[in-house]
Amino acid sequence: MKHKRGLSIAGGIVGLLAIGYIATSLVWQHQQTFLSHTQVAGVDVSGKTATQAVPKVSQVLEHRTYRVTENGKVRYSFTSKSAGITVNTKKELTQLVNTQNYWRWPLALLQSAKAAKTTSVGQLHVSQANMTKLLAAITQTTTTTKRTPTENAKLVYANNQVEIKKEIQGTEISQAKLKQTVSHAIDTGQTTIALQKAYVTPTVTSTSQTLKTAKNSTQKYASEKASYTINGHKFEVPHATILSWLKVDSAGKVSLDDAAVKAYVTQLNDKYHTYHTTRTFKSTQRGDVKISGGLYGWTIQTNAETKALSKAVLAGKDFSRSPLINGSGYHNNRQDIGDTYIEVDKQAQHMWVYVNGQVKVSTDVVTGKPGAHETTTGVWSVWNKERNSTLKGQNDNGSDYAQPVAYWMPFDDTGQGIHDSPWQTQYGGTWYKTHGSHGCVNTPPAEVAKVYNAIAIGTPVVIF
Repeated sequence: MKHKRGLSIAGGIVGLLAIGYIATSLVWQHQQTFLSHTQVAGVDVSGKTATQAVPKVSQVLEHRTYRVTENGKVRYSFTSKSAGITVNTKKELTQLVNTQNYWRWPLALLQSAKAAKTTSVGQLHVSQANMTKLLAAITQTTTTTKRTPTENAKLVYANNQVEIKKEIQGTEISQAKLKQTVSHAIDTGQTTIALQKAYVTPTVTSTSQTLKTAKNSTQKYASEKASYTINGHKFEVPHATILSWLKVDSAGKVSLDDAAVKAYVTQLNDKYHTYHTTRTFKSTQRGDVKISGGLYGWTIQTNAETKALSKAVLAGKDFSRSPLINGSGYHNNRQDIGDTYIEVDKQAQHMWVYVNGQVKVSTDVVTGKPGAHETTTGVWSVWNKERNSTLKGQNDNGSDYAQPVAYWMPFDDTGQGIHDSPWQTQYGGTWYKTHGSHGCVNTPPAEVAKVYNAIAIGTPVVIF
């Protein structure tokens, strides 16, 4: 009988506990409060409703400090409030309290507060404008230190062969990765932001199989001899330069970087071209003079030469070439004017015609009247030769004129040229200051035929 009575008492206790457990669970569920030992963002919200927990949790989140670190040092810090981060804690806390299992409240009583600190509230909100401002501030602060560029592994010329240069993990910052890293930290409540996660990373490494394949297929370029002769200047294109043009695709196929090849050709043009440059000219009477202006000279056809050079390089065989050029005066003796030309010294009011280095004509002339009709300066070329032509234009008073000449040799792009002038009563000296032409080089009738017969179309005309 005692045994039955004990069972009856024990059963009653269990029943009471069960009733208490159920009642407590129902009460907590009805009140919609947080279970014991529940912390959100480090704030104890045990026994509080979502509405009651909002003020404290919001305050903590708004003043949360984030630190951007690099190599163990804090490079920049900001708070949620200073960065314009907004918090919708009521909505978040309501969702969190509704997802609790109120039937497990006894376990919550046994849990330590330390373990409960892992519960957090996310869904912090940052406008695009505020995020842009925050990233700009981080970038400005962290770029005060000089940063090392990240470099992909690449093929280089070394030890007379093609080798793979290992990639370099630099410290330059990727804005896209920085935004991703900062956004992730804010979303997940991580208050330490490692700047290293925002570094630009190499996309091609030395272990790349395609790079290794390309290394083998490009060995022929390490021994290829590429030579140029430009206006008498002879040189070889360095192997290292050629190797720097190589590109390798995902399949290991080798091609050339068109932009890099074009940049090299452009450098050649900048160094050697003679069009629109200032020349040092050895004059007959005044020694070396500096002359600029005129349309005479040549340039490299950059686009066409880029294609031609690329084709020659990819052939993998030794080659020597001269560039494709535009213009006039290209020679292989490091000159562009050459030794056949017309020289007009406006100061001396004299003209010389040189043919193969020998003076064929030497005569006084009358150039343009100073002012609006002054004869141009620069290096030009005779672009036409005509007999018995009529020159037309306007006088200073606005009236038209039509002047027949026996010999006409235009040289510039405005109508100036060399011709006979039987109306001039004298030549040379200072006569041009009061009786100068409209820009043409007036030549004595007795000498003009010699000039006409001595030169060909394309002959340089040097005027200074």
